[in-house]
Amino acid sequence: MDIYNVTDEYTDLLHRQKKTLREAQKRQGQRPRDRKSREHTYTKFMVALMSSGNREQNHMLHSSFIPPAYLPCTTSMTELKHVAIKDLQLETHHRGTYLLLRAITPPSRMTAIMVVMEDENGDAIMLQLYQQEDEGKRAAADIVSVGTILLVKEPYFKVMGDGEYGLRVDHLSDVVHLKKDDARMPTAWQPRLIEIERSAESLKIKGNLSMAESRYWDAITEYSDALRQPTTASLFEIIKRNRSLAFLKTKQFDAALSDTGFPDFNLNPNEKAMFRAAEALYNLERFSECCQVLELLRSNFPHNRQVAVILDLAQSRSLEQETGVYNFKKLQAQAKKLRPPHLDHATYIGPVEIRDTESRGRGLFVTKDVKAGDLLLCEKAFSHAFVNEGSGDGDASSSKIRLLLKPETDQAFMGAQPDLLKLTVQKLYRNPSVAPAFIALYHGSYQGANTSTADGEPIVDTRIPRFLVDRIISFNVFGCPVSSLASHAQSRDQSRPEQKAHHSCGIWVHASYINHSCTSNARRAFIGNMMIVRASRDMEAGTEVTFWYQCPDGNSAKDLVKLLKPWGFVCACTICQDARATDAVVLRKRPKLIEELKGVFNSSALRRVEVEKIERLLATLNQTYTQPAQDVPRLLLWDPQLALARIYVGQNKTGKAMESAAKVLISLGFVVVGADPSHTRFAIVRWGLVMDYLVETLLHMRNAFTALGLREDSERAEEYARTTYRIIVGEDTSFDATYG
Repeated sequence: MDIYNVTDEYTDLLHRQKKTLREAQKRQGQRPRDRKSREHTYTKFMVALMSSGNREQNHMLHSSFIPPAYLPCTTSMTELKHVAIKDLQLETHHRGTYLLLRAITPPSRMTAIMVVMEDENGDAIMLQLYQQEDEGKRAAADIVSVGTILLVKEPYFKVMGDGEYGLRVDHLSDVVHLKKDDARMPTAWQPRLIEIERSAESLKIKGNLSMAESRYWDAITEYSDALRQPTTASLFEIIKRNRSLAFLKTKQFDAALSDTGFPDFNLNPNEKAMFRAAEALYNLERFSECCQVLELLRSNFPHNRQVAVILDLAQSRSLEQETGVYNFKKLQAQAKKLRPPHLDHATYIGPVEIRDTESRGRGLFVTKDVKAGDLLLCEKAFSHAFVNEGSGDGDASSSKIRLLLKPETDQAFMGAQPDLLKLTVQKLYRNPSVAPAFIALYHGSYQGANTSTADGEPIVDTRIPRFLVDRIISFNVFGCPVSSLASHAQSRDQSRPEQKAHHSCGIWVHASYINHSCTSNARRAFIGNMMIVRASRDMEAGTEVTFWYQCPDGNSAKDLVKLLKPWGFVCACTICQDARATDAVVLRKRPKLIEELKGVFNSSALRRVEVEKIERLLATLNQTYTQPAQDVPRLLLWDPQLALARIYVGQNKTGKAMESAAKVLISLGFVVVGADPSHTRFAIVRWGLVMDYLVETLLHMRNAFTALGLREDSERAEEYARTTYRIIVGEDTSFDATYG
């Protein structure tokens, strides 16, 4: 939704990619006889690595593609058979086997981390590791470097983009880093110098030194080794607390929480353990439990002044989560300042629930009567990839704009989706407890593996297969601005083109259950990585919440069908049904009338004769619609009708301005009374489609009522404008500053 679909622009590239894949598949099962020597592979890689440091790449378009889906290894290591590089067959997933490899070069990072590896026989091969953390979060050399020994499960041997051969690993759990004392380590690769002392105490000290040097992953390894040594119960708990801090630093909050002893802190709870448990719970957005731990911490350690500060913060999040009361002015300020705009606030799920619909799978329904403008959701993104437009690739806070190619589905997208995929996979891999909510989202017909562990370790790639993550993202991703406030301000600037898509994107789990309808009854807005969903109509309890995935413009029904094709459905709303039922002659007539209207509006002088012509053209356009506007909004009519209202406002023709503004509302499906100088009080009886310019329309009506001395109607029109603004922007605390 609201992302850059560039399939049409890159059709040729997609076809070439598919052809390349087909040609590669022709070699499936072959053992290549032209595999390059170790020396050639090493030299070529090192030359490319050294030259890449001097290459300016900011002007280049980065691209990545989603390969054909395959499942990760779910077989226990005890059942896997050891193979060598010489045994590998092209375009094959070597099920039931594993490779032992040692890095002989430093790594290179592009879309994947690439490194040349050797096996025990001295044969060399390129290894590509995908879905690894960004360089700014974890250096490639910290993942694999010269001497690193990896066990690759069920290796995927393929023809690479440059025509040579290599291994590709997409699933994080398909790679195991071997420790120095691992029994599977080949004798020739075992260290010559054996550590004399590997006591729990000495390994703890090594872990502490790694922590001091911010080498958190090394610290985790050393603390884990220490915990496998004989030790006292007291030292064991100390090491676990130390490791919990390392887990927190690497955002492994599930593991950090486990190491603290939560929820049972024993009779003599430890201060550090409780602090770290509270931090883990906070980051897992389990704010109520976090508050309970902090209350216990304050009770046991009353001297600790920091507890009160953190408890106040956690209680604020808990209150947001329970009540939906936010300081939106503060949220807007934070979104404007922070890069990436990731806000420290809680998710509020309002009067809505997930239920099955009659024909569209699951949907979101209101559980009580709601009014237009009421808050339904204020949801923090499950994952969010931010692009700082115009900042260049050197901005560490920003994702890169990349071209994402999907040959299997014939799609191409521009934006941060490759980074969103990586961020989501990493989050799920680190914290399996958050997986159920994500995996429950719609993912089409894709089926993953039916197990979630192997060798006692959680396999996020099977519980959440990497390719399943891609499918879920493809159906549920939202493009998003930094804030809808900024987008709304831009839409008011008629000299600038309206931005209908965004490079930044994210996943919002609850909002993903909202189905599409052109005649929507809700709208989404964004403040940083928070999505605000408000009712845009009055709804009775039990009504399904809908918003548009693509904003209808009333032009071509075929175009809308094409835009909605990625979701695999055809919209059956009244607007789309009417468009399909309308005679082709009428459908061709409407754009011609719009073009004629544009020509008159662009006249150098709008005299009475031009204004009268606009009125006639609008009347003719209106007559091309046969269904009542409250049932089928007249989407091509409201924009030129508003332009006419502006003309009358400029000419100080109050009555005409009010009449034209009222017609804007009616064309959008609103039912209104009192939109005239009569004694009937102005009221919106039924809300229609809420477009950005609706705020301006209602303010024109406010000003007209004021000019006519109808104070009560003027105040009511302003209140409707404020409600409309709240629906569009997500909040109304900035209304006066925007329209004051």
